[in-house]
Amino acid sequence: MARRSQGSPAAAVVGLLLVIGLVLVVVKWLLITAAILAVPFGLWWVWDRTRQQRDRRERDAVAARRRDVESRAVLDAAGGCGWCGMATGHRDHRTGARVTPRAYHHHEIEQALAALPAGYSP
Repeated sequence: MARRSQGSPAAAVVGLLLVIGLVLVVVKWLLITAAILAVPFGLWWVWDRTRQQRDRRERDAVAARRRDVESRAVLDAAGGCGWCGMATGHRDHRTGARVTPRAYHHHEIEQALAALPAGYSP
């Protein structure tokens, strides 16, 4: 029968200390890596969110300006044009069909929008 050697208790303690030390080194490495990566990605995330909010506000302002200007190109109560005041309405010069004031004055609306200052809001 083979004789089993039982290690000394000191070897077990040293082995346990080595395992604990290795675990602590790995945990420390993971925490440092996370901190190094969290700072630049956190800054990028904050910058990206503020840029998206600014872009959304600008898009909303442009849409509000467009709605304000286009709201003037409607049919009034008498069926005339709210943009230019023509009482009989507008007709397409090619087909002769009636068109909405917004379609008829499309180029004028775009010119009016281009002439507005960038910070204008209704």
